[in-house]
Amino acid sequence: MSGPDLPDLSSLPIFHDADPAQPGPRRPGNGGGAGPDRRPTPPQNTWTASVEQTARPAGPQPARTPQPGGAPGGNGASSGGAASPWVGAVARAEREYHGQPGNPRLRDAEFWRQVNSLRGEVSSRLTTALSTRELDEEQREALGQELIQQVVRDHNDALLSGGQRSWTTEYQVEVTRALFDALFRLGRLQPLIDTPDVENIEITGTAPVLMLMGDGRRTYAEPIADSDAELIDFLQFLASRDPANERSFTRANPFLNLDLPGRVRLAAVGWVVPWPRVTIRLQRLQSVDLELLRRNGTVDTVLAEFLGAAVRARKSIVVSGQGQGSGKTTLLRALCASLDPWESIATIETDYELYLHLEPEKHKRVVALRTREGSGEMNTSGRRVGEINTNVNVYESLRHNISRVIVGEVRGPEIVSMFQAMQMGNGSLSTVHADGARDVVERLVGMAVQDSTLSETYAYRQVAQSVDLIVFLRVDVGPDGLRTRYVSEVIEVTRGEAGNPVAVTDVFQPGPDGRAVPGVTPSFLADLEAQGFDAGLLNYRDGLWGEA
Repeated sequence: MSGPDLPDLSSLPIFHDADPAQPGPRRPGNGGGAGPDRRPTPPQNTWTASVEQTARPAGPQPARTPQPGGAPGGNGASSGGAASPWVGAVARAEREYHGQPGNPRLRDAEFWRQVNSLRGEVSSRLTTALSTRELDEEQREALGQELIQQVVRDHNDALLSGGQRSWTTEYQVEVTRALFDALFRLGRLQPLIDTPDVENIEITGTAPVLMLMGDGRRTYAEPIADSDAELIDFLQFLASRDPANERSFTRANPFLNLDLPGRVRLAAVGWVVPWPRVTIRLQRLQSVDLELLRRNGTVDTVLAEFLGAAVRARKSIVVSGQGQGSGKTTLLRALCASLDPWESIATIETDYELYLHLEPEKHKRVVALRTREGSGEMNTSGRRVGEINTNVNVYESLRHNISRVIVGEVRGPEIVSMFQAMQMGNGSLSTVHADGARDVVERLVGMAVQDSTLSETYAYRQVAQSVDLIVFLRVDVGPDGLRTRYVSEVIEVTRGEAGNPVAVTDVFQPGPDGRAVPGVTPSFLADLEAQGFDAGLLNYRDGLWGEA
């Protein structure tokens, strides 16, 4: 028995990019956990629960631990002290989340079972089609759209042939959208990624997803998996999707780091934690320069002019800040915007984060290199077969007429690559986690000693010879939970004397409110003036913060 022809879905707005000014489309999600959902089910939903940053009265609070199907835990206030403003914020978020269950599809486990089943069929047909021809990304997606509609149509025919009720057009649209996101985007993650202003997403098993906004607000969203196994399967699918840099995510390799479409970075861990954990970071400022950072208060006019001239004068700069979210990468990209668009640049990263190669209007000659994991046993060099590390990439980059090598984030063994890049004398840029500008010196030395064969004496000498400036970003969190990022220190690094291998000078030091103001004149002022820097700006001893 043949069913009626299904409507042509190609004209429906399901394959178009979301309006960036609007919240992400209410694509299907879910709310199931490993056990029964005991949350009340009030009548309506707003998909995510907005967090109001209100404080809970002082005193001990019960701790919460993430549970499958429950909300991620918050921090209780310590006994006898003032309550943290985050305690009330988490409590309010949980109350609002539990009171707003959402579009029924968000918790429809059967819907996602069907999507996962059909995804396998579409994936199989797509693999077969691609085995006989090579297509670029746009062509693959167009082919995928055709195959998705074919599979949905075939499934409906099968339902009718079996005497079952066919899907409505609305349901087909939802399934089609979910299938496209599953194959070419980020599946059930996509609506969260599309949420305006979100910077970080934290997923713990089947618990509600914690969304951290750029201004410090916190919200909860529906879980993206009905079981830990489903979440692991989804992560393994993402890990295998990039044929050029396929990653392994197994019990033997429980850590996963991915660079995803849309300038999204994903880190995951499984098997060595109670529940699979996923942390996602999004780069919202995709076109940034020092002028933009001046307008948003990260730097003032004096700092913007000083740092831009330092980059053009080929000074090697390390940008530091406390932990993730302090704005290190954003500032590094802004510094890169000061370069001549025609300068030949190589970026060396473990995973893409700078994305200079995606900004041809600012950087016309970029070789963007990233590391690659190996597989199998270690070879005689101590690396796995197929492994490409940052040292190899620095070496190979020099074969491409490169003027400047930029090593992105330095967390450990990348320190040797950073030294190599800075020793070329053409100026380099890197980022590192630290608690203060001066702490960066010890942090770099510690990484060099721990992750290489360098001695401590040699490591100090390398820091003194390689690094010209260290810039430190500070983040203030107000009583309302909103965050303010700004540069608080800039120090010059030079060779020290006997017994003190590294000397530092406060070129910019914290003012009364913590923001950096001019201090000691740098030794290379003439180099900056040659690049157009007005030395008279350093006479503004209170800086020019707040200038329009």
